[in-house]
Amino acid sequence: MKKRFKRVISLVVSAAIMLNVSNVSSLDEQVKSNSIVKAATTSCLEIAEPAGYLATYVAKYEPNMGVEFAQFPSKEYTDTYRTDVLFYGLSKDGKEFTALNNDKAVMSPEGCQKLGAPSLFRKGDGSYGLVASADNGMTYNTRDQIILFDSYDLLYFENQRTVKLNDEGLAVINPHIQYDSEAALYNIYWESDDNKSYLTTTKDFETFSEPEETDYSKATVEGTLPDYAVEEEASVFALTKEEYDRIDKKYSKLHSISVETNDIKINPGEEVVLPEKLNVIYSDGSKTPMGVEWNTAGLNLKNLSKGEYTVTGKMKVTKEYGSPLANYRADPYAIYDEEKGVYYFTGSNMNEKSASGGGAYQSLVIRQAETIDGITDAEEYEIWTDRTLDDGTKVTGWYWAPEIHKIGGKWRMIAQASVTEPGGSSGSKQCIFTCNGDDLTDPDNWEYTGYIHNTTDNQSVGAFDTTYFEYDGQSYYVTPKSSKIWITTVDPEDPLYPTGPLVLLSSADRAYETNNGSGKAGYNNMGGGVVGQAIQEASAVLMHDGKIFVAYAGCTIDMMYCVCLIYADLDSDLMDPDSWQKYPYPVLGTQDLTTTLKKADYYATDGTTEVTGHGDTGLLESALGSYEGTFGPGHNSFTIDENGNPVIIYHARDWADSYPGATGSDKYGLVDPGRHAYAKHVIFNAEGFPVCNLSAEEYLASSLENVSIKIQVGEKEVQQAIVPTQAPAAPTAAPADSVKKGDKKTIGNAKYIVKTIKKNGTGTVSFAGPKKKTIKKITIPNAVKIDGKKFKVTAVEKKAFYNCKKLKTVTIKAVNIKKVGKNAFKGTSSKLKLKFPKKKQKAYKKLFKL
Repeated sequence: MKKRFKRVISLVVSAAIMLNVSNVSSLDEQVKSNSIVKAATTSCLEIAEPAGYLATYVAKYEPNMGVEFAQFPSKEYTDTYRTDVLFYGLSKDGKEFTALNNDKAVMSPEGCQKLGAPSLFRKGDGSYGLVASADNGMTYNTRDQIILFDSYDLLYFENQRTVKLNDEGLAVINPHIQYDSEAALYNIYWESDDNKSYLTTTKDFETFSEPEETDYSKATVEGTLPDYAVEEEASVFALTKEEYDRIDKKYSKLHSISVETNDIKINPGEEVVLPEKLNVIYSDGSKTPMGVEWNTAGLNLKNLSKGEYTVTGKMKVTKEYGSPLANYRADPYAIYDEEKGVYYFTGSNMNEKSASGGGAYQSLVIRQAETIDGITDAEEYEIWTDRTLDDGTKVTGWYWAPEIHKIGGKWRMIAQASVTEPGGSSGSKQCIFTCNGDDLTDPDNWEYTGYIHNTTDNQSVGAFDTTYFEYDGQSYYVTPKSSKIWITTVDPEDPLYPTGPLVLLSSADRAYETNNGSGKAGYNNMGGGVVGQAIQEASAVLMHDGKIFVAYAGCTIDMMYCVCLIYADLDSDLMDPDSWQKYPYPVLGTQDLTTTLKKADYYATDGTTEVTGHGDTGLLESALGSYEGTFGPGHNSFTIDENGNPVIIYHARDWADSYPGATGSDKYGLVDPGRHAYAKHVIFNAEGFPVCNLSAEEYLASSLENVSIKIQVGEKEVQQAIVPTQAPAAPTAAPADSVKKGDKKTIGNAKYIVKTIKKNGTGTVSFAGPKKKTIKKITIPNAVKIDGKKFKVTAVEKKAFYNCKKLKTVTIKAVNIKKVGKNAFKGTSSKLKLKFPKKKQKAYKKLFKL
C-alpha cells in the first residue's frame, strides 16, 4: 500500500519539531537537557511562527572567483566538486535570500564528495541533520546513495557518511527527511530516475527499510535566491529566533558598531586615570581593545574641582595598511622585536622581470621598520647569496619562503635552499641561518647553521615552508610535506635535530584545498578518479584564549589560493592528531578581496577540451568575466600592531597586473612575480575564531574614531557605568549580555553552567559536557573565562558525557571539583581513561565513577 506525503509548495518550509525556546538560551542546551517539546501532530511537524528561513543550495559556478583565468583552467566550471558544496542564504520572510559568508561555502564535504540538493532536517533529540544525494562524476543525482551529516548548531557539521538506499540501482534524487515523533522514525523521501518516488524509513540511520513507492516531489523555492544558486537543488528550512540569530551572527559580515567607555566618578582630591585602551564592539558582540589618545589640555587630572567634565579622545590605531605592503614579495613574513621596538620583514625575493629571465629566489633579504606601514619604504638588505663554505658545502638558491624566528635566544632564518655537500647529498633542504650579531641587516652577522635533519622516526621534514613556535616550555616545527601538514618537536638549543616523530595533522581533502586542474585534459590527479591538485602548505601559528590556530595555504597559487585553519586547545596534546580539527571554510579567500565587474558566462564554451595554459580557458572570449581588487591570498604570517592585536601578513595578486614572460603555463605560476605582500587586521569573533577579511571601515567605523568620556567629581560613592559610543550609520546591536547565575555557556569544545557569581565578576561553573558527542579527547580545565572574568570549575553535571561513545580520554586539570553528577559517564566506552591532577588522585578516584 502506498504511503502518501504532501510537501508545502508555496514557501517551502522544511519539516521541523516545535520547540519550547522561552526558558533556555540556546538550542544546543535544549538538545543536551532533552527539553524538547513534541508538537501535537506526529509527522510533517513545523515551527508555528518561524522567525526566518535558511536556504541551502549548491552553486552554478564559483562566485567572484574568476576561475576562467586560473593558471590551468579546468574547462569545467559548473557542476564540479568545488561548486557542489553547501551554501547558505538567509531571509526574514522567505521572499529574498541574502547570501552568507561572503559568498563562500559554509561546508565542503571530506574527500571532495559532491552534494546534490542538500536539505536540513530536525532530529528527534533536537539536534539537526543534513542530507544530500551523492553525485557521481559531473552528473546530478545519479547514485543510489545519500550523504548524511550531523549538526548540533547548524554551524558545524560532522560524522559524514554515505548510505545506500536501494539494491535496484535506482538513483536517489532530491532526498528529504522528516521525523515522525509518534513512530520514532525518520521518513526519507526521494525521487528516482524511473519517474517514481519512494519512501525509506530508519530509526537510527544504520538500518533502513526497503523502499516503498509514495507520492512525493521536491518543493519549489519561490523566494529569490542569489543568482549563482542552483534553484532546482535548493531547499528552505524554517528557523526559530534563536537559530536565526545564531546563523546571522556567525555568517553575516562583521562590522564595528560601538566603542565601550566607562564614565568615571570620583571624590574631590582623587586622581583621574583615563583608560589607555577602549573595547571596540562588533556586530556579533565580540570585542577588540584599541588604544586611545585623550585630549586633556587645560585639565589637572590630579586635582579636579567638584563638577562634571567631558574629555574627548581619538582612537589610536592604523586602520589600513599600504596596499601592497611590499611589491614582488611572495611568502611574506613579519615579526616584531619587542626589545628593539622594530619589525623585521622578509619574503621570497622576486622582481618584475622574474618570469622573463630577471631572476627569482636568488637571495635572502630582510627589512627593518618601526611600524608595519614603514616596511614599504624600508631599505632592503641582502643578507645571504650563493656561497661555498670552508668545508666545501655549497649553499645556493632557490631561496624559498624565508621566516624569521628567535630560537634558542638567537635570531634565525628558516628558508629553503639548495645544499650540495662534498661527497654527500645534494638537493633542496629546509635550512637554518643564524644571526650572530645585534644588527639583523648586516650580512656579515649571518652564517649558515645547517639543514633540519630527520625526525626521531627517521622521517624528513618538508623542504620548504617549515615554521616554528613555542608553548609551555616546548618547541615545535610545523611543516608541509606531500601537500599535508605535519608537526614535530625540537630543542631550541639544537634546532637542526628534531626531538620527536613526524606526526600528520591534516590532509588536503576539501574542495577549497584543491584545484579542478584541467578537467578532461587530466592535469594532475588526486586519486579516486578526482582530477586536480590537493595542496596544504605555508603554515603560520596564532594563539588566542586557550586555542592554537595553524593558518595554512590551500590549493594552487592562482585565484584558488586561500588561507585555511586547523586548530586545537592549547591544553591538549599537540602531538596527537585527534587534538586537531579543521575549520570548515577558508578564513581568507578570493571572494573576500575581489569585486566582479562583469560576470562570466560559464556555459558559453568553445567546446575544446585540451589545455595549454592561461588564456586557453575553453570559454568564448565574450563570455569571460571582468574583476578588480586582489585575489589568491595565501602563505601568511602573523605579527602584532601598535595595540598588541594580531595582523595577518599575506601575499595576493592584483587583477590589474601583467608581467613580461608571465604567459602560458607561467601565468600565475611560481616565477610570475605578481605576488605582493599585504596586511590586514585580525579580530576574534564571538566563538573565538580569527576573522581576517574585514575592511578598514568594518574594523573601525569612521564614526567611532572620536570618543568621549565623562568625569563626575562629587561627594558620592564611586560607581561605574558603561556608555557605548554608537556608530550612527551602523545597524544597532547590543554587547553580550552580562553573566547571570544559571547561564549556559559554550567555551572552546565544551559547555558550562554558571553556578555562582561574586561582586568582582568572577565565580564558579560546572562542566556540562562536550559540544560534540563525537569528541575523542577533552580536558576539564581548572577555570574558564567568561566576559574576561575567571570562573573556577567546581562540578561536573549529570549525564555530562552521556552517550559519548567515541570518547577515549578525559583529562581533568580542575582541582576544585566537589561534585560529579549521576550518570556523568553513562554510555561511554569501557576503555575510557580519566587523567587526574597528581594532588587529587586519591580524592578524584572516589569522586569520579565510570
